[in-house]
Amino acid sequence: MNNLPKRPVLPIKNGGGAPKGNRNALKTGAHTKERRAWQAKQRDWQLRVKLLLAQVDAVLATRTK
Repeated sequence: MNNLPKRPVLPIKNGGGAPKGNRNALKTGAHTKERRAWQAKQRDWQLRVKLLLAQVDAVLATRTK
């Protein structure tokens, strides 16, 4: 057997922040699954509009020359 003394068990250090299960972040509804999905659709739509406007600008630029 091992004759060495056992190391003392150290307490688990609190990492700070809110405790697990804290639902304060969900109060406003800004972090819900539906809201995130809507924001992703909005980003996609904005990117598509930006690309279409760039194409229109390119076509208009070639017609004016």
